[in-house]
Amino acid sequence: MNEIPLSSKLDARRTIGAASAACVIIAAMVGSGIFSLTGQFGAGLQTPSNILTAWIFGGILALTGALCFAELGAMIPCSGGSVEFARRAFGPTVGYLVAMVTILAGYILSEALVALFLAGYVDDLFDANLPVASIAAASIVLVLLTQLISVRSGFFANSALAYIKIGFVLVFVIAGLLVPMESQIEVVASSVTNAVPSFFSPPVALATLSVSFAYLGWSSGADIAGEVRNPGRNVPRAILLAMGLVFALYIGVNLVYLRAMDPLAMTDAAGGPMPAIGATTARHLFGATIGNGMGAVIALLFFSTNVAGLIAGARILESMANAREVPIALSARTDRGVPRNALLVVTAGALLSLLLGSLSEILDLLTVLIAVFSSLSVAAVIVLRKTMPDAPRPFRVPLFPFTPLLYLAVAAWSVVMSVQATGWKPILAAAITVAALLLARPLFALNFNRA
Repeated sequence: MNEIPLSSKLDARRTIGAASAACVIIAAMVGSGIFSLTGQFGAGLQTPSNILTAWIFGGILALTGALCFAELGAMIPCSGGSVEFARRAFGPTVGYLVAMVTILAGYILSEALVALFLAGYVDDLFDANLPVASIAAASIVLVLLTQLISVRSGFFANSALAYIKIGFVLVFVIAGLLVPMESQIEVVASSVTNAVPSFFSPPVALATLSVSFAYLGWSSGADIAGEVRNPGRNVPRAILLAMGLVFALYIGVNLVYLRAMDPLAMTDAAGGPMPAIGATTARHLFGATIGNGMGAVIALLFFSTNVAGLIAGARILESMANAREVPIALSARTDRGVPRNALLVVTAGALLSLLLGSLSEILDLLTVLIAVFSSLSVAAVIVLRKTMPDAPRPFRVPLFPFTPLLYLAVAAWSVVMSVQATGWKPILAAAITVAALLLARPLFALNFNRA
């Protein structure tokens, strides 16, 4: 159990370097969150410092977790690493739950939600009342097609999209901070009657928990570690490079929003959350023509996010199949290294999720569950330091054990404060989901008992 499996078969799959791996992480992280989330909570936080605090706290949470995964991914370089870490540290039941929560909420539901964001931007661009669900479904199928030819071409497509994404966001930040601006977007309506929240108040904690979803892709670096050359060196490099770049871009984008509008202006005409804050800001700063063009590029960014999500999600399923938690057929690969069956399952799940309706509300109910189980994967670095003390560690978490403990503390604070702000529904949803997943587990086990 404590030995790290190395085989010629796995070594043959190691086809990408640090740059390509970093592109997967960046593509998974930068997407719908940065161009929508601030508009969802900005008016409620009321001040620029509170908005930046939420994004900084979210970045700290992600960075501490990423540092832990850099150590674990270099030590145990395999597909679906974030699940394998929890499995080795806490046993098969916890590993199964981490995997199921990750694949369902982190990839399948998120893929569908990001596709709907993409469709919303496309509909907004053409202003033609296009069928949003159909556009979202078509984008999900097109994402699948980018991955079916070969594993090399799949990673190449992701890298190309990631470079476009980085370049666009960088231009958005630089131009947004430098372009002449006559005035800020005016406050249309405001329903804010409460006192300004403090840095450590429930509203800021709830915003931090929401922001954590925009950073969530940091775990994908460990999930694709089975395909990274020289993982002891390249996995940590990829994770740290991606984290540093994304953090800088996120803070830069929010500075552009705050330059364009006061937080109290981050609402629609009725005083609700501001939809598509990225496109709204672009139109205000650069004019309708350039703003609409940027809206089209933002839609492409969402597409890139789903490409990276499909890559990582398929590797989670592959890990589950190798652990006999789902049918073994999901671990099969084509002659060109494509995990086709796993890709098809993730895609089918995302398409079916489009039928559920309120995906954002479902994911909001699962925030506590996601935070808890991602924390278990991070906590694995503490457990495995004790249970696998002699395992080679090409990279070690700096300031251990302070770094993982800081992640766990910030995650716990966010969960407690968010429950205080929203009530016990997320806790109830988490309990029901865990019970359902445990009840469903024997159905998969029957498949293997017959084998």
